[in-house]
Amino acid sequence: MKPYLAFAGALLLAIPGLTLAQAQTDPQMEEQMQQQEPETTTYQDWEVACIEVQGGERCRMQQTLQIQDEQAQGAYLQASLFRDGDSYIIEILLPLGVDLRPGILMQVDEDGEEIEAPYIACVEQGCVAGHELTESQFSAMRGGSALTVGFWPLHGDQPLAFDVSLMGFTDASERL
Repeated sequence: MKPYLAFAGALLLAIPGLTLAQAQTDPQMEEQMQQQEPETTTYQDWEVACIEVQGGERCRMQQTLQIQDEQAQGAYLQASLFRDGDSYIIEILLPLGVDLRPGILMQVDEDGEEIEAPYIACVEQGCVAGHELTESQFSAMRGGSALTVGFWPLHGDQPLAFDVSLMGFTDASERL
């Protein structure tokens, strides 16, 4: 497992634009993060949040969906993407009450490859699954129209699936 996955679960809503793993590698960076508001830009259905840190800018793109399902009432799904060196990491935050054992399944459009992602951690806001995208998966997302995210609710008899729009994904990902 990559080191970025070790701490990634605690990050998503606390400070848009950075993972906790990125912050914990440098105490000065953590202090800077707490002292500034992120600069946000919207690209169709995606929002990019960036903050200035020592050595440059850190950005995270994300999209949040309200889940309209009686099994997950009032919950939401948040898809986030950030860079870790030359890699692109996608994280999906799902509501508490998911079955952690099977992880999640993602697919770009109906004909795309299935992408499995394990859950990394559950925090107060929900449970986070993460995956380092291959070049072909990242390219498919840049050229696709929707990312379907499937997961099993705890004690559910069938999986739930939701579509995350990829409108604006290409422009947003260029900011990372």
